[in-house]
Amino acid sequence: MAVDQIRLLQCDVTVTSDELLSPVELAEYKVTGYGGSDLTPAMERLAADPQVRAAAIITDGDIRFPADPMPYAVLWVLPPGRSAAFRPSYGRVVMMDSQS
Repeated sequence: MAVDQIRLLQCDVTVTSDELLSPVELAEYKVTGYGGSDLTPAMERLAADPQVRAAAIITDGDIRFPADPMPYAVLWVLPPGRSAAFRPSYGRVVMMDSQS
C-alpha cells in the first residue's frame, strides 16, 4: 500500500499510547486494552492534526466515541463474532473474517 509510517493510538479513557511505527514494527506490535473504552480523546487528538485524512479504528464496539463526525474518514473495524448492533452515525463499519 506504499505506507512508510503508521500512527497507532491506543485509548481506554485517555490516550495511553501515540506512536509512529513502520509496517514491519506494526506486524509485531502488541495491542493492549479491553472493552468499555472511551475513544473520544484519541479521535479528538487525530482531529487536531491537519495531516490526518483517515483513521482505521479497531474496536470490539463496546466503546464511547464522539457523537459528531470527525474531519477525517473513519473505518470502524470489528473482530469476528461481534454484534452487528454497532452502528455509529458516521464512518463505515466492516467485520474481520475469522481465521481457520
